[in-house]
Amino acid sequence: MPEVLRKLGRYEIVREVGRGGMAVVYLARQTDLDRVVALKELAAFHAADPAFAERFVRESRIAGSLSHPNIVTVHDFLEHEGTPYIAMEYVEGGSLRPLVGQLTLAQIAGVLECVLAGLAHAEDRGIVHRDLKPENVMVTADGAVKIADFGIAKALNQAATAHLSATGTAMGTPAYMAPEQALAKGVGPWTDLYSTGVIAYELLVGRLPFDDRDTPMAVLLRHIQDPIPPPRSVNPDLDERLAAWLERMLEKDPERRPSGAAEAWEELEEIVLGILGPRWRRQARLVERPSGNGAAARTPTTPAPVQRPSPEDIATKLEPTPVTTPAVKPPRALRRARRRVVLGVLGVLGATAGIVLAVVLVGSEEPGASPTQPTRPTTTAPATTTAERETTPAAARPVVEDVAIRKQGETVKATIRTSGPKLDGSRL
Repeated sequence: MPEVLRKLGRYEIVREVGRGGMAVVYLARQTDLDRVVALKELAAFHAADPAFAERFVRESRIAGSLSHPNIVTVHDFLEHEGTPYIAMEYVEGGSLRPLVGQLTLAQIAGVLECVLAGLAHAEDRGIVHRDLKPENVMVTADGAVKIADFGIAKALNQAATAHLSATGTAMGTPAYMAPEQALAKGVGPWTDLYSTGVIAYELLVGRLPFDDRDTPMAVLLRHIQDPIPPPRSVNPDLDERLAAWLERMLEKDPERRPSGAAEAWEELEEIVLGILGPRWRRQARLVERPSGNGAAARTPTTPAPVQRPSPEDIATKLEPTPVTTPAVKPPRALRRARRRVVLGVLGVLGATAGIVLAVVLVGSEEPGASPTQPTRPTTTAPATTTAERETTPAAARPVVEDVAIRKQGETVKATIRTSGPKLDGSRL
């Protein structure tokens, strides 16, 4: 290991790897286990706020309750001289961001399968991410895709009584934020599906639905009010079935989206099978860091087999906070109940509804990123007509409140391979 900058209990800090408005992330070594970790430190200007520090530690416990190959593992949480820290799995490869615009359809499908597998696991445990974006989709050196930063999530069944989150702070990233999240209405698994839909739109169509070069408020209002640009109007080469799936994921009304991550993947997998055939996963790996023109990433090769971690390997060192998921989800009426949330710092008047919306922008923990305009993946539509979708009412969903805004950051590389028809991003 390189020279140690400073020590925090059993952790030796080696270097800073990212900085944002909420936290600073360090590469560190856990001395008692001789393990490399990412150590997330609560930003110094927040450490003086006991309520914020308490929220930070509490949410690390929630993140620690998740153990899945497609979710970054939280190992430990601690406090040092009044500042809280979270020790988590260090993902060497970085995020999906540099690969956006350079992936084939098979590779995109592999990424989405793993993301939806991780979300399905969190959904089963009543936990919502609320800030999905390419910067939070991490890719390990051996190609395992993992969702990062569940530490800002909140257990659904604790939402009604937990008031530690900063009231009025909208947490999330405007370009990927669901309408109900921007309006401070009830958020839940359906909110993460919308954000996943935005990621999928960006990967498949070649650009974001709404230009993130607009002001954050303008982007939020467009997510709330404007229909998304029809995917095929932007990328005419996109298969019409993929376009229909994107439009379903990006419905303004949460009840019109898939009922959960598993259903979203079942729908997408059927489409991918129809376009690419049953052996599409053979071409699903992300094999190289993108070169200057991205050509290398578009030509899959055959790297060494990926070794997925066993459940024992990914078990957390932390005793998780118990999360009780209700056996029967609350009626849908709860989803429509308006929840008043005072949003601090910036205010904006929301069109005819007269909604006062305010946002706190927080920096990325992977600074220096300036997302490039991605190129479009090309798919060939088969001669058969598109099968009609069956529309069934989504299951009643529980409600969670409060949200947050964070800027986009940057990242590094990937390799992916997934398995069988069942939603399971962890198996080969």
